[in-house]
Amino acid sequence: MMSLDMTHMTIYVENGSVELFEILRDTSIGILVLRTADCASSASRIMCTLKKLTKLFLWGTYSERCTVQLPKTLECISLQKVECSAEWLCSLFIALSSLEHSVQCEMYDVVLQSFEYSCGGES
Repeated sequence: MMSLDMTHMTIYVENGSVELFEILRDTSIGILVLRTADCASSASRIMCTLKKLTKLFLWGTYSERCTVQLPKTLECISLQKVECSAEWLCSLFIALSSLEHSVQCEMYDVVLQSFEYSCGGES
């Protein structure tokens, strides 16, 4: 699959496993849609190997720090129906800024968790 030109393909993953994402390692997928935080977590190890990935869609609930290793080719990240902590969102912005080029960030139905919720009720 690594030799196939998949730049014009969009891959939607609802319930992905580490094994599925290992199959996608080093491919030329152009757009990846991860419908849950578990999918994003499973995909995080191979994300930086997707050398042609230009657009990433994330859905789900995120807390703590963003651990997704973003590929240098990313042009747009779209957060869709996301609930996240301020720490996660800030760490995502830091990761995007490390790409050293402009990246469009779309946010639709993004809810920032309250500080108490994201810290487990601790102040």
